[in-house]
Amino acid sequence: MKKTMKYLSVSSLILAAVSIQASELGEIHNYNEIIQPAERDGIIDVTVSGVTNDQGILYLPNYEDSSLSAYSALNGKLEQNPEVMSVHGREVLAYQFSKPNNEVLLQQTLLVKDVYKTKKAKIKYSQPGGVKRISYEFINTSPVMIAKYSGQFSVPKKTELYGVITPEWSKKKKTFEIKRDGDWKIVEVNRKKVSPGDDVKFKIRTYSPSPIIKWTLWSLVVFLSGALLWKRRDVVMGLSEETAAEKVTAS
Repeated sequence: MKKTMKYLSVSSLILAAVSIQASELGEIHNYNEIIQPAERDGIIDVTVSGVTNDQGILYLPNYEDSSLSAYSALNGKLEQNPEVMSVHGREVLAYQFSKPNNEVLLQQTLLVKDVYKTKKAKIKYSQPGGVKRISYEFINTSPVMIAKYSGQFSVPKKTELYGVITPEWSKKKKTFEIKRDGDWKIVEVNRKKVSPGDDVKFKIRTYSPSPIIKWTLWSLVVFLSGALLWKRRDVVMGLSEETAAEKVTAS
């Protein structure tokens, strides 16, 4: 009985602490990123659902070397422009809503520098030239846990996805998915419980086929097709003569 009461007391304290934290800092339920290239920079469209704190503020992760280009509230009313401030030693984007402890839905678009900066890939085995590595890291700088995170990292157009380095592929669980959305090939990562200070990393290899290789392959295909037709010219001529004869007979 005493052990049961002890466990109940500990559980009550934990629930009270969580309730106090939610009241002071708010909550982030879902955080979705769509990352696309703008030359070597990245355009990141973010959709967030959460709960404001007791002052009506929703604290969101801030991005280093970034600028906020657009934002809008889909659920809830914003009172002023968002501000960059420090909470628990980390920079956040603070959105002031009209109601405290209220469920809200928000969209924002940021331009982040050097997201698509490429480096030469280091590969031990034989491979075509021109393989590049692109790395992106999302860091939860907010003071609250993100319950569900989803990131969709777009592969630059006119390149091929050579491989995914991070997250590492696993037989036991699905660490990432490769999808298509229109003209974009996407590496998608889903995570649960991304704590304050935790990160989600994307590291991919891309490959841009050389125009010379493309021209050589195309020329080779044309040459082989022509050679095959020449080799079988007697069959082709025979079919043509049979077709002509059939037309004369029919007329």
